[in-house]
Amino acid sequence: MQRLRSYSLELLLIGFLLAAVAFFAYLGEGLLRAEGGDETFSGQRALANVSQQLAFGPRVTGTQASLAMGDWLVEQLRRLGWDVVIQPFAIGDQVQGRNLIAVRSSSPGAPVLLLATPYDTRLSADEPTLGANASASGVAVLLELARTVDLGRVEHTLCLAFFDAESNGGLPGWDAGIGSQLFVDSLSESVPRCASPRYVVGLAQVGAAASQFFQNEAADPALNAALWRSAAHLQLEAIFPVQSRSLPVSPTAPFVAAGLPTADLVGAGDPPLAEGAETLSAETLSAVGRVLENWLEGGP
Repeated sequence: MQRLRSYSLELLLIGFLLAAVAFFAYLGEGLLRAEGGDETFSGQRALANVSQQLAFGPRVTGTQASLAMGDWLVEQLRRLGWDVVIQPFAIGDQVQGRNLIAVRSSSPGAPVLLLATPYDTRLSADEPTLGANASASGVAVLLELARTVDLGRVEHTLCLAFFDAESNGGLPGWDAGIGSQLFVDSLSESVPRCASPRYVVGLAQVGAAASQFFQNEAADPALNAALWRSAAHLQLEAIFPVQSRSLPVSPTAPFVAAGLPTADLVGAGDPPLAEGAETLSAETLSAVGRVLENWLEGGP
């Protein structure tokens, strides 16, 4: 009987030991994975991120589809090791919106870089739009970048901002850029880790096949030059020609008004907003993601 108890105790101790080994192996794997850097930005994975969003249907602010897609996005970011701040707000008496802000830093107190994109879709006269390019493409690129960027080389606090209620400007009862304007107005109180960004880069409509990206002539010249140098380094001059234009869409307009240095990556030659993922290109998504990754890791 004594020998049986001793044998049972040994089995129990071995079980605890194996469980501890498995736990610390899992923990170590998670820490390594969260740092990124060993992964390559994949246009195909970004395209799959678009399809995941479209599966929720039109993501109009305040709808169940928007809430479900936002919850999915928060879960994906947290699994990748990012801290996520949810910033709720109201539009009038009926509609509830929320901005989603992901934050990572390899150096506490480091200056802030902010990448921003809308994540809602636009209402139309007949029915809501599916919004593969506007705005699932920008979300897809930032989510894939969250997986692959080497934070040890960024040397900044990196904030990824997904803004709600951005896409219905010009429609009755809606202003343009509601979520981003609220974010700018309340930045120091609501998301202090992202306050006073050194640079802000906005993404909109970044996935269409055969798109080109021109510098926003209203943007910061030095930031434009740094991003387009990254494109040239990657031999992407055909997609990122060194030309400036007045862009019809600027996701960073509230930041410009606040006097912050900005740049915009907005695709020209985009398909209608209602079209699905078949109108997008993994090559275009990859080009945008690789340019951002190269710029972030090489230093502004």
